[in-house]
Amino acid sequence: DKTLEILNSYNDSIIILNHYKNRWQWAALETWFEYIRRYSNNKYIITFDADGQHDLNDLSNFITTLDNNNEIDIVLWSRFITKTNTNVSLSRKIILKLWILFTFFISNIKLTDAHNWYRVFRREILSKMKITIDWMWHASEIVDVIANNKIKFKEVPVNIKYTEYSLSKWQKSSNAINIAIKMIWTKFFK
Repeated sequence: DKTLEILNSYNDSIIILNHYKNRWQWAALETWFEYIRRYSNNKYIITFDADGQHDLNDLSNFITTLDNNNEIDIVLWSRFITKTNTNVSLSRKIILKLWILFTFFISNIKLTDAHNWYRVFRREILSKMKITIDWMWHASEIVDVIANNKIKFKEVPVNIKYTEYSLSKWQKSSNAINIAIKMIWTKFFK
């Protein structure tokens, strides 16, 4: 796509971190996290997909939750904590509910929505947040880091809009099997 070309038109007002080769979201996040660890003093770190499925209006709820709860270090999305404006198909909902059980088994963390892409966390926890698993598995690794480091978190409801475009971006339900295998291998055999 033309993302880099578009971003370069704003190069006087933003910092662009770019990989020579597309290494997907996990590498982009870890590069960004490392930049923040070294050069920035941001109060909060915000992550979300750029495929249009996340509602940026939900962000104020994330920030308010952190501002009002000093003991919370990270806020995670949940499509299921309350009734939200999310068009999740029944088959995807079943897979996501099974993933909650899998996450509890693997990471010993109780969540209402286990595959979190939309999150806000305090800058201080970046020292604990090192992404090492590539591809789409990094979201589960982040949840595992939260559990292993006993990072205090809270889930908040979000509105997600799945479109044909967002579903074409690695959103296949069959990816859950690949992610599960990768998580088991990394956690128990690596």
